[in-house]
Amino acid sequence: MKNIIFLSLAAIVFGLTASSQSTADSIKAKYQLAPMPEPLTVEKAFPVLGSYQLAEATEGQANLVISLDPSSKGVVWIEGLPQGKFKAYLKKSPSTYRIMSQKTEAGKQIAEGTLAFNAETGALNIVLGKEFNEQDPLGVFASIPSATTEVKVKTSKSKTKMTFYVANKITASTAETKTTMDQQ
Repeated sequence: MKNIIFLSLAAIVFGLTASSQSTADSIKAKYQLAPMPEPLTVEKAFPVLGSYQLAEATEGQANLVISLDPSSKGVVWIEGLPQGKFKAYLKKSPSTYRIMSQKTEAGKQIAEGTLAFNAETGALNIVLGKEFNEQDPLGVFASIPSATTEVKVKTSKSKTKMTFYVANKITASTAETKTTMDQQ
């Protein structure tokens, strides 16, 4: 009698083990481990950072450079425009910034504006002289020109001058192409 109970118990354990193994195999077939994502870098978190070539840059004009403020991750510094070095505040992550009315490091007063970066095309658009629109911050760029221009706008209160800047991001491949062309 003891042998029959022992054999029955062994058969049940063996059956459960085989059943659990097939369940584990079916789960493993359904769910595979995905590779680990690459670590989040500053460039991925803030794609606007980097060097840019203005659309209508003159020979002696330096590139536009956007750098992260060391004390605040929501602030970027823009330098290379005729106004001098000034800052912009992150409004909509990762690529829409508000430029507050401020004095540049050179002492020039600049009007409020908007900075927008399109990561897909590498295009940077900046407008100075137009108040930041919270509901549609990119609306001001709906009819932008293809190069740096000044546009005078009359309103019932006053006249304002908007300045548009268009630039393209300089990537490693762009820099190599430019160097090759300069050498020829």
